[in-house]
Amino acid sequence: MTAVRHLIVEGSSSSVDNGGAGTISYHTLYLPNAVQETDQQCFATDGAGLPQMLARQSSVIAALKDGLNILFIQGGQNDLLSIDPSVWLTNFSAYLATFRAAIASSGKLVRLGVSTHNPRNDTTFNAHRAVADAALRLFPRQGKCDFVVDWAVDPTWGPDAAATNQTLYPDGTHASQAGQNNMEANYFRPALNSFVIPLT
Repeated sequence: MTAVRHLIVEGSSSSVDNGGAGTISYHTLYLPNAVQETDQQCFATDGAGLPQMLARQSSVIAALKDGLNILFIQGGQNDLLSIDPSVWLTNFSAYLATFRAAIASSGKLVRLGVSTHNPRNDTTFNAHRAVADAALRLFPRQGKCDFVVDWAVDPTWGPDAAATNQTLYPDGTHASQAGQNNMEANYFRPALNSFVIPLT
């Protein structure tokens, strides 16, 4: 029998099934494509920013189980509309440090991942995400997380101008279902399928 991996997702509307553009999110799309049996629990909510994520951090930590946990956090999609990226990065780093401390004390097996940001039809957000994403790509080597899913580099859905195309981003913020499918197949799936556990 294959041991079950546990996927725990935190974030905002882009990580909510039927949230945002009414799509099935990348993490749910991933489940039938998982290299090993994987269950999931999603804490993401529409409109969430770091304050809401901090408020439920203890619940996310409590959801860690025996076996391999993959904790994936898509943060900043709302915060970076109005918060300077250097301020957000400092606060987000502290948030991740709390997870790392809790993981270390629990003895649970966890792979902690974050993502870069999809564009929005908002010039301030896109300027802020460019700064934030460059920093996030360094987080694994800085010991702040284990992996980064780099959605911002996608040649179709990643550029700032993509958010003005209603076929790609129907509301200028959330990727279409084709975009969610693309994120899952080309970025999320390869990252998560690199983490395997032995047969029990």
